[in-house]
Amino acid sequence: MNNWLKSAAELVVIRSTAQLLSTFTQVLDSELGCRGVYVLTPSADGRFVESSMNDSRQLSWSVSDFDNPFAHVIHSGKVMILRNSELLYWLTNDSFADLIGCTDETVNVIILPMLSKDGQLQAILVLKTDSYSNYDVDSDENFLGLLSVCANHLQLLNDMEAKKRKSQLLSESLIEVEQGKKKNHLLDGLANVLIGHSDVMKSLREQVTIAASSRLSVMIQGETGTGKELVSRAVHDLSSRSKANFVAINCAAIPEHLLESELFGYVKGAFSGADKSKKGLLADADGGTLFLDEIGDMPLALQAKLLRVLESHKYRPVGSEKELDSNFRLVVATHLNLKQQVLDNKFRKDLYYRLYQYPITLPRLKDRKSDIEKLSAHFVEQYNAKHKSSVRGLHYKAMDCLLDYDFPGNVRELKHLIEYGAAQTQNGEQIELAYIQLKLDSEMASSSQPEPKNRALVELSTIRDLKVAVREYESNIIAARLREFDGDRGRTAESLGIPKRTLADKCLKLEISIND
Repeated sequence: MNNWLKSAAELVVIRSTAQLLSTFTQVLDSELGCRGVYVLTPSADGRFVESSMNDSRQLSWSVSDFDNPFAHVIHSGKVMILRNSELLYWLTNDSFADLIGCTDETVNVIILPMLSKDGQLQAILVLKTDSYSNYDVDSDENFLGLLSVCANHLQLLNDMEAKKRKSQLLSESLIEVEQGKKKNHLLDGLANVLIGHSDVMKSLREQVTIAASSRLSVMIQGETGTGKELVSRAVHDLSSRSKANFVAINCAAIPEHLLESELFGYVKGAFSGADKSKKGLLADADGGTLFLDEIGDMPLALQAKLLRVLESHKYRPVGSEKELDSNFRLVVATHLNLKQQVLDNKFRKDLYYRLYQYPITLPRLKDRKSDIEKLSAHFVEQYNAKHKSSVRGLHYKAMDCLLDYDFPGNVRELKHLIEYGAAQTQNGEQIELAYIQLKLDSEMASSSQPEPKNRALVELSTIRDLKVAVREYESNIIAARLREFDGDRGRTAESLGIPKRTLADKCLKLEISIND
């Protein structure tokens, strides 16, 4: 017992409560030669004292339950020595029996409170000794001094760790506040892009911010005109890739034989007309975002190649023997039901699940009519800025008309209506109901009324340029049929007796908008 002073010096340089208690236990075990040395510590709320077993189990006793001896020691602040005859009574407490283990008539248990200099309980020391031992630890001043040193140092370490935890919690709180401010700032900025104060638009903006911060592939679904490309651009702009390229391509607007070379690029001589090498969109999107609009129209053979690129981030330009790398984020969009396309064997199942990592469904305008007024004001403002005009907005009767309309063409149709009405309106005046109604009547007539069979003959006398006349006539037919089938190119192409790819090619050449 001459080593207590040396042991005390070793303990006070320790800077971890766990290490302090472990070293303290080892010192006592070595010096006293007890059958067992245990240290119980108060729980965070002070309602229990606890001890960890070697098998990682944790035993605990309530400080107010006097069925265990520790509650008596805590409340009295005095040492308790349990002779073998008294020990049998306390062993009826299962947790106490688990702590002490096997006993016989030669075992005593000494329980000592470890109090800091201000009288606060820091721990409880439990010694399992032999009854014939002549150790008077409860009266040994050197030993009790060691306990006091350990208790005071334990209090110091607990205070230091509490301050550290408090500082860490404060730091985490500040980080959460900053992240909350950043998120609110992003949402405020996004409200100027994805316009609307309806609940569905608030939810959409939340989804976009979450999608942007993730690394998942994003699939945007929604009807024609709901703003799929706008959302895809927002995902890019809010992401960590925003400083790199945003590369978009409409899979339905590019002929099948050109789509692969547009995506992958090609080398000189790869095919007839390839007189020089050309980078593809995958190369342009390296480090940024690749947006594939109308992914449902991608040919099956190209779907397989796209799947390999997504899995390996490697691709081979057309005609090349060398593989290239591209680290891009993929965002896709479609107005088709891709799940049904998979069931109809028109879309690869494995690619579908690879793309369907973070789905975003855009609401129809008819499902958020409370946003029409704000959207209309935004489109008027856009028109004024572009044309350097000063249209004052919409007359209330014109607005009532818009609110009563179902908008099969969604937000894009509303934008076209506002632009048409603004074009008829003088500076400083409001868009009148008559201008909106005129456009709506024209749209409804072209989509629901069959074209007169003799219309071409009636207008023959006005034709001055045959090529222009044929182009306009073809454009009008395709546009009217697309409206009739709500933008469904498959049904439109079938009704006109032409392949879907031919329809897409004509829409591209005739500048008929079929983008979402």
